[in-house]
Amino acid sequence: MKRHIRLALRYIFKGKIKHISFISIVSVLGIAVGVLALIVVISVMNGFDKDLMERLLRFNYHILIEVQENKDLPDLKELKSIDGVSYATVFLQSQVLADLDNYIVPLLLRGIDFSNKNEYENFNRYIISKKNINGFFIGDGLTKRFFLKDDLKFYSLDEIGFLKTEKISGVFKIGLYDVDNNYIITDIENFKKIIKDYNKFIGIRLNNPFSADIVKKKILDKFNNLFVITWIESNKILFSALKLEKIVMFIILSLIILVASFNIFATLTVKTVEKIKDIGILKSIGYTNRDILFIFTLEGIILGIIGVILGVFFGLFLCFILKKYPFIKLPEEIYYIE
Repeated sequence: MKRHIRLALRYIFKGKIKHISFISIVSVLGIAVGVLALIVVISVMNGFDKDLMERLLRFNYHILIEVQENKDLPDLKELKSIDGVSYATVFLQSQVLADLDNYIVPLLLRGIDFSNKNEYENFNRYIISKKNINGFFIGDGLTKRFFLKDDLKFYSLDEIGFLKTEKISGVFKIGLYDVDNNYIITDIENFKKIIKDYNKFIGIRLNNPFSADIVKKKILDKFNNLFVITWIESNKILFSALKLEKIVMFIILSLIILVASFNIFATLTVKTVEKIKDIGILKSIGYTNRDILFIFTLEGIILGIIGVILGVFFGLFLCFILKKYPFIKLPEEIYYIE
């Protein structure tokens, strides 16, 4: 066995024809680049998935109950008593037409309960500038797109001809493109004063967001005829698209590695022709065809292992660099986050 390995290493590093060594280097580099790309791309996609999920949970409630007209509001204390629920709160939402730099922009106005300690603390951690809590908070994306001063002007859909002017209290940044560019947040009492036609919801946050389906079943068992949706269900299409994208990338990069492996096979074929005299000598001293086949196969395996080791090393190194200096920027309007 040791003789076989020694001969395989000798054929790799001591080729008599210069271009043979060059082909070996290219073969190794092909596998190394493929492995490097596979590690970096999959790591970036996994990190993106994790970051996106964390930001979705900043703004979206883990479970959402839409309160339909002419139906009683479920008791919040009863909802809170369900195992797994952290807290439940009522919020209101309506579409408005904002007048921003003489552009009419459709936005979503949400009224949340600032008197609910948990709700306010959750929102407050994403406020990046604040004058007071009595007015309206706009998304960071809107401040970058438009020149906004102290006043926010908008039309509500129930009074489309009447321009309303409210004070801007601060700016929030969730880190989600759609939220930071499309939402205005205010206290639920302010909301009720200026908007008459709105949608009412109950937002529920859980101790464990991933138990949403289990808690949803408990809610439906306790309260009949409710429209209940979890954050996983509302983002199902997005998660499916990301999963498919990751699978496609994995297949493409695996094919690159496969092509590089064929390059190693071509290298071994050329080397076999070059070493025809050596093969004759090996046979004359007792090596069988199986031994010779094993030597050249071992040579290919060693080239592959070297390529994989180099790819893993430089792939992990590049991942470390990307973590410290994230110079790869994904377009936020496509990938939702900065």
